[in-house]
Amino acid sequence: MPLARRYRVSAMNARGLVSLGLVSLARVAARPVYLLRRVAYRLYEWRHPDEPWISQRAVEFCDRALRPTMRGVETGSGRSSAWFAARLGHLTSVEHDEAWYQKVRERLQTFSNVDYRFVPLDHPSEAPTRPVYDPVPRYVAVISEFDDESLDLVIVDGHYRQACVRAAIPKLKAGGWLLVDNTNWIPEAEWGVPPSWRLVHRSTNVMTETSIWQKA
Repeated sequence: MPLARRYRVSAMNARGLVSLGLVSLARVAARPVYLLRRVAYRLYEWRHPDEPWISQRAVEFCDRALRPTMRGVETGSGRSSAWFAARLGHLTSVEHDEAWYQKVRERLQTFSNVDYRFVPLDHPSEAPTRPVYDPVPRYVAVISEFDDESLDLVIVDGHYRQACVRAAIPKLKAGGWLLVDNTNWIPEAEWGVPPSWRLVHRSTNVMTETSIWQKA
């Protein structure tokens, strides 16, 4: 979340706790706390350069839960791609940015269990995304290639996020995991995760909120 927005949210919370005369002090206090959290996060990043850019506790959850017998799909690649590939039996990863694709592909050259695909967007990158498209974008259609109930993990951290969630629902096995990063971007109901699915993990850091659901 941008600094300016965090500043406003902190101020709104403070308004319910202090008198109007102290709101300005609460606003001043919010900025250094945020900056300290940013510094702590950067230190963590420096000490863990190969971990995915999701919340740290979500990384810990996945590290405990994933097994080399599992199959996964990742939309939106990065250093997470090698990290997940090292813990899964097979990973299909999709990337829409060609320059970034070339960079990540170099890191994946030692992995024989990764199907890494460059799939351009079918809409302008700055266009708002939505849950349903007709026709389905090629990027989202990669998930649809898999048999129903054949995947153990789907990671949604790229473009067309709501549409990717919808595509993943029938493809995950019962007990499989749906990991969505930046779930604080929109209300939870708008992600389209079935209400019967259990939210098994949610955590935040200064940069993001990561949520993991388990299919019923």
